[in-house]
Amino acid sequence: MAVTWLHVSDFHLSDKGPYNQEVILNALVSSVRRLRGEGHVPDLIFATGDIAQNGKAKEYAYATEFFNALLDAAGLEKERLFIVPGNHDVDRKMGKGLARTLESNDDADEYFDNETPTPHLTQKLQAFSAWYNEYFKGIRTFPTDTTCSQVEVITIRNTRIAVLPLNSALFCIDDNDNNKLFIGRRCLDSAVKQLQSPVEADLKIALLHHPLDWLSPIERANIKATLGAAVDLVLQGHYHETETEGIASANGGYLKLAAGAAYQTRQHPNSAMYATFEGNHVEIFPIHYVDKPQEIWTLDTSIFPAPPYTKSFPVKGFDSSGSPQQPSGNQNADKNQLKYKSYKAIIKVELGYIRMLGLPGIESIKVNLNDDTFVPLRLSDRQENGSNKKNSQQGSEHILYPDQIMKQAFHDRRGRRMLLVIGDPGAGKTTLLKYYSLCALEDYKRLGFTEPVNVFYIPLRELVRDKEGDYISLPANLANWAKKHHQTIAADVFTDWLNSGTSLVLLDGLDEISNTADRIEVCKWIDNAWAGFTKAFFVVTSRSTGYNKEEGIELECDYERADVQDFTPDQQERFLKNWFTAAFLKEPCEEGFDEAGWQVKQTKVADQRTQTIVAHLKAEKNKGLRQLAAIPMILQIMAILWKDREYMPESRAELYDAALNYLLEFRDKRKKIKPLLSAIDARQVLAPVSLWMQGTLKKDEAPRADMHSIMKGRLDTLNTPEPAPTPEIFCNYLVKRAGLLVDSAGREYLFRHKSFREYLAGIQLKEDRPYDQLNTLVTYFGKDWWEEPIRFFFSSVDANIFDCFMEKLFNSHHSEALTPKQQLLLQTIIEEAKGLKVDSLCKKLLDPTTSAGCQRVILDCLKAIKKPFALEALLDFRVKKLAKNKDVAGRTDELIRALGGQIEELGSEKPVLGTTKSILNKNEQNAEYILIPGGSYIYSETGKEEPVADLYVAKYPVTNKLYRLFIAAIGKSPGFKEKLIEIAEKKTWDDGFTKYLKEGKDGLATLFRSEYDEVRKFDGEDQPVVRVTWYAARAYCLWLSLLENKDEKPKIYRLPTEVEWEWAAGGRQGTIGKKVRQYPWADEKGEPTSKLLNYDNNVGATTPVGSYPDGATPEGLYDMAGNVWEWTDSWWNEKTRSNRVLRGGSWGNFAVDCRSAFRGNFTPDIRDGSFGFRLVFVP
Repeated sequence: MAVTWLHVSDFHLSDKGPYNQEVILNALVSSVRRLRGEGHVPDLIFATGDIAQNGKAKEYAYATEFFNALLDAAGLEKERLFIVPGNHDVDRKMGKGLARTLESNDDADEYFDNETPTPHLTQKLQAFSAWYNEYFKGIRTFPTDTTCSQVEVITIRNTRIAVLPLNSALFCIDDNDNNKLFIGRRCLDSAVKQLQSPVEADLKIALLHHPLDWLSPIERANIKATLGAAVDLVLQGHYHETETEGIASANGGYLKLAAGAAYQTRQHPNSAMYATFEGNHVEIFPIHYVDKPQEIWTLDTSIFPAPPYTKSFPVKGFDSSGSPQQPSGNQNADKNQLKYKSYKAIIKVELGYIRMLGLPGIESIKVNLNDDTFVPLRLSDRQENGSNKKNSQQGSEHILYPDQIMKQAFHDRRGRRMLLVIGDPGAGKTTLLKYYSLCALEDYKRLGFTEPVNVFYIPLRELVRDKEGDYISLPANLANWAKKHHQTIAADVFTDWLNSGTSLVLLDGLDEISNTADRIEVCKWIDNAWAGFTKAFFVVTSRSTGYNKEEGIELECDYERADVQDFTPDQQERFLKNWFTAAFLKEPCEEGFDEAGWQVKQTKVADQRTQTIVAHLKAEKNKGLRQLAAIPMILQIMAILWKDREYMPESRAELYDAALNYLLEFRDKRKKIKPLLSAIDARQVLAPVSLWMQGTLKKDEAPRADMHSIMKGRLDTLNTPEPAPTPEIFCNYLVKRAGLLVDSAGREYLFRHKSFREYLAGIQLKEDRPYDQLNTLVTYFGKDWWEEPIRFFFSSVDANIFDCFMEKLFNSHHSEALTPKQQLLLQTIIEEAKGLKVDSLCKKLLDPTTSAGCQRVILDCLKAIKKPFALEALLDFRVKKLAKNKDVAGRTDELIRALGGQIEELGSEKPVLGTTKSILNKNEQNAEYILIPGGSYIYSETGKEEPVADLYVAKYPVTNKLYRLFIAAIGKSPGFKEKLIEIAEKKTWDDGFTKYLKEGKDGLATLFRSEYDEVRKFDGEDQPVVRVTWYAARAYCLWLSLLENKDEKPKIYRLPTEVEWEWAAGGRQGTIGKKVRQYPWADEKGEPTSKLLNYDNNVGATTPVGSYPDGATPEGLYDMAGNVWEWTDSWWNEKTRSNRVLRGGSWGNFAVDCRSAFRGNFTPDIRDGSFGFRLVFVP
């Protein structure tokens, strides 16, 4: 006889739940009653976790009310309802101080011993447990000594159903639970024995919240194997997506049924399922919530998109692939195979070539798998960074190449299927996708796959919406893209392809969606596609400005992030050689040469041209050009200009300007071909078109007819000797000769490189009444869609326009809440601006009504501008005591000194406890050290009370500016080298320094120099120095100490011990025997945000020290959380004495790593882009 159950999950009930939660769940209750009348009568209800939102006791009152109503609607009693907890049923606060996970099989076996206390159950799940026991009083109880509830066997119409509830939430604590969860083999083995009853059940069901892939690798395989041998069905929740999948194993197999979320807002799918077991099959009847025309739950036709929209799966007996048995063979298989061959041909045409700017005729270069010219990536491991393991911070920076990246992302047993590639404009993101597509099609094993891979591609800007305004499905969008490329393939064919084998889905250009709200929606669309096609692997590309978690632009699925790394000097040279070789070899053979001789001659010319441009870039005066050359797109422009006449402008804007002149005019002139238009005339047409696309169209592609219409108005106004070309002729020239535009499937035009359109839009802002444009720029300031045009605008306007913009910006309401992102953009604009002026900034600073936040940003701008003209206003500001807080006052004094002004020394300020509360070190350009009064506290590592003496701690980590003083002075510092040799011989620091010192064959400056000294994202004067070893940090301390002429006390400047660092970061001054604050800032400021620290790749690099005043300690120490890990003087383990402790977390770490008590460690000879240091001074 048939048995039916309702499977629901993920309710997130709360006493503060929104109104739409009540609407949706009430609709579920009424729909269950309605469906019951239509023949869908459940015999059981399974609820697989996330009953509450935060695991608080008061939330479960709503659970009681809801489940009572649901049971009433289903016509069932509580005995027929089975519930397991989820991660949202954990009270996270009650889990603080408990083990995050287990590290070995031995740890797990010991932990799940019946004799071991289980605070994870009794504390973290206390509210759930109390409610569960009260709700099911007299029926069943929630176990507090195991993760496996008692097996219950229910007989329904002569069918015996065995139910095994499992608790997978035991080790849940935050958003990074993947790979850290345990069920416990000892617990499961004991429970499985209960299933081995003398009277065999007809169906055995296991219930849990999390997918089994979320379990720790330590026990994952064992748990899967055990369940594969013991049960027929595994019902789960958590993923918020309805899913069915057959799991096969050597021990048997089971059918996995995942219910969606019963509630996750009206904007997200809300779903559940009915399932009916009869004979050997389970038939799935999926339901979901719809808002219109009425609020009901009804059949979900998207899960099985063919009538009758339900599906039957065999419970026992899977096919050889481990997938549920399909009802019938596909009669169109051969036809679809031919279609895929045609589709693959389109992919190869679209992605199989690199269009190189500046080559004759803009001919394409075929992607070559043997040509190592692809950009390296920095792998940011989201999972490892948040773990509490040894060397956890090592995941912050792994330099890997494309093949390694994909293997790391998809094939390292973590089960990830999403790779997010982030890169700057022109960094090579699309080129990387082309490489991946060709690899997957021709050499899939190279990327770590073990079977042939179906490749699918779509630019995200081309996603299509339906009549209701929602994005259509992935298969439908792929079908639409194929149609644009003259292939008619139905969406259901793409669905079959995506489900039939391993697929690689390439989604390019998230940042090319101009509207933030649309981009958020696209992220959700990607999440849904990822969840809906479980055999597919996804790669998504975006500029860093286009992926901003603070704005809600974030993928919710579990992904690996890889950042495109700048070209190294070696890669620059290799790229230039390849480019020049390709360019010179494509020139027509001259008379007197045969083909072989011509190739030899042109190859030599290419080598010579490569050497001359490399020598030019290496010249000391060209540091700025070297940094620009690290960007592949810019380097290509440099190559174009250098090939033409060995010429190179010095700024980014000038490079784009010269490249346009060459592509639009001078290249043809060199060949004695008359250009269609002069570069000036062509720009008069292209610049307004670009601004129209930027501001009005808000898209990177324009319909042909619209583009022609806009162009015609501009072409008609040109004053040329001959009649201007028609828009059609001009566009054809831009596509086929200049290579600036691409004709997309005969329907649309887009710029071959987006940055050229952005440059032209910025230039048009300048040409089109620039003063009138300033209000628009203030409105869009900080919007990532406008960032590049704004930068190009300021690189081309004079100081008066810059000054007027500053006046408008700081007099607008935007200035009251400038985000860290906007503040960084201000710094970039100042660095690139053609002209600078401080009048408006000084005027606003002296305005008594200016807020503290505005005062701080203005001071940072004046610091970046470095004009002594601001001194008078700064001194006036100080005398009038206009500073709104201590931070602003301190920044004012720092800036006055930096600009050469004289003020009263801080040492004369009122002492604290009889000691000067801060000192200035003149040998570090008046770097400030702040007194941290001594005391005692409970040291986090030992749990014991530790005393700390008074000490002066540097206000900031050591900056590039200060570190460069050290590098420059090494050769002039008397006794410095001799002291280092003595330290090495006596092994004062450790046993490894002797070997390290011998590596300095090229001098101490080379040995200690930061490897990121000229890396553009990290080399700002006020950014903290990174990629320096512990030995280099100690050498810096020694140098300062020797400058004080106190050789007898070489540690007068030194690194803090771990105990000192923790006290300085989070010590509660004036107290004794207490634990430190969780984070450096005052407790009332709460959990980490992007206003308090630089973390979680929010910026993607270090930020200038002091950029987060709200995150400073109460005593005034900045950047103690995030930005850079800081070396300390302590050993990780006093017995092994191999690794040194780092503290504070970094720009790439999760919040948990930035806690005051969190420890990291590494060997003292390691360099990393997130490792810096801070000094203490002991009088």
